[in-house]
Amino acid sequence: MITDKIFEETLNVFINGLEKYDEATFRRKENPDTWSLAQLYAHLVISNDWYFEQIESCFGHQMNLDKEMSENGKIMHQRNSYLEEKLKWDLPDPENDLISINVVEEDLKNNLEKSKTLWNSINCETIFGKVEHPAFGYMFPIEWYQFTEMHLRHHINQKNKIENQYLYQRPSRR
Repeated sequence: MITDKIFEETLNVFINGLEKYDEATFRRKENPDTWSLAQLYAHLVISNDWYFEQIESCFGHQMNLDKEMSENGKIMHQRNSYLEEKLKWDLPDPENDLISINVVEEDLKNNLEKSKTLWNSINCETIFGKVEHPAFGYMFPIEWYQFTEMHLRHHINQKNKIENQYLYQRPSRR
């Protein structure tokens, strides 16, 4: 079950991770087909903002109550984790050279504050409906909140892989 504390802990993995990077490491890319840490972080900020908008748009009406989550959406929410298969979206990659650690840190801290406000609304609002996710169907505010946290958790492994490439490289043995 999702709580605001769980959400905060997961988001703090990314906020606290920023302390390890300098700007060059943050923007470094292994190859053109992979993301830098900067692009990963920008993706999270952009996604969180959009998910939060969906949560807010659930309040004040009772639309789509008869609509369902997709089967994959139901499975993910029951398991409380993303499916193993990779999802490919037709979204542009964030512009690597335009992303700075300070801006991302501020954006993530704003996401954290917004998540707390939304958590209060989720627990206090009495009139709410569902809003559609393009791949996973219709979700209530609490389901969107859980989905947002699952999305963050899903990207922790990606963050760790990128860090392992750049931050923890062992000197080569010759």
